[in-house]
Amino acid sequence: MITTSTQVPYLSETSPYICIPEHIILKDNKIETELNNCNFENENFSIFLKILTSLANCNLHQLLSSSTKEKIYFIGEKLRIRKTSYKETPLSVSITGESILESQRRGKTRLKVMDAISEETTYTFELDHYILTKESFKNLYKNYFEPNIVMYYDETLPESKITQINPEHQFTIAINPFTPNQCKGHFENFPIVPFVFVTSCIVKEIFNFFGSDKVHEIENLEGYPSKAIPIETQLEVDVFYQKFLQDLTYIKCEIKDSLGILYATLMINLKSKAGKQKI
Repeated sequence: MITTSTQVPYLSETSPYICIPEHIILKDNKIETELNNCNFENENFSIFLKILTSLANCNLHQLLSSSTKEKIYFIGEKLRIRKTSYKETPLSVSITGESILESQRRGKTRLKVMDAISEETTYTFELDHYILTKESFKNLYKNYFEPNIVMYYDETLPESKITQINPEHQFTIAINPFTPNQCKGHFENFPIVPFVFVTSCIVKEIFNFFGSDKVHEIENLEGYPSKAIPIETQLEVDVFYQKFLQDLTYIKCEIKDSLGILYATLMINLKSKAGKQKI
């Protein structure tokens, strides 16, 4: 998939975190674009999430930009992506969607991902946003303020590993602290760990646990951030899983720090392509 970093005026999230495809069409509250050379398998799924999140933020910003020339801050309230086709991921997809305002301070974006040739829907995506003014954001996250400007971007993610396995369908993932350089572009001077980056670390370890031989795929993923994750914070993820069907496993992830403070909950339906799982 070919993408480029794009600066969106008055949007608080900037390059290199924002990842916008090369050609997009914005009109009123709607967006259209295409992705080529697609690969959404395993850890690449999180790259896909980052692109969809960037498109959602860009489109909601477009809806608001005509009424304000001040910087706008979007905080994710809920994220959901669902696979609607069990065919192999097409090489090229088209993405269409729209954003709506539910109130002055809440918005929602829905995107549909389709096979560019057959036009069959392959994924649906929803992102609910809180909308904050600059002053509201600065007051809410004043304890996250960092005066120094981050000079370079580190595209690598922190090391993660499974540290404990419980026979009662449970294991723990440890994620090393994120640095300011890894979070560059995600609220400058207020570095907050992007939820999709944490999701990427978790997804990688989940695929390692259930078998990294590409016989599994994510059928449904829902994320519920409850508290902004600070940089330099060691994370511990309690993972609970339950097999519902022969080929489907439900997974719940509670993202915490070493003190047990809950930052987010992630729920995943993991489907086995082979019809049986290695557990």
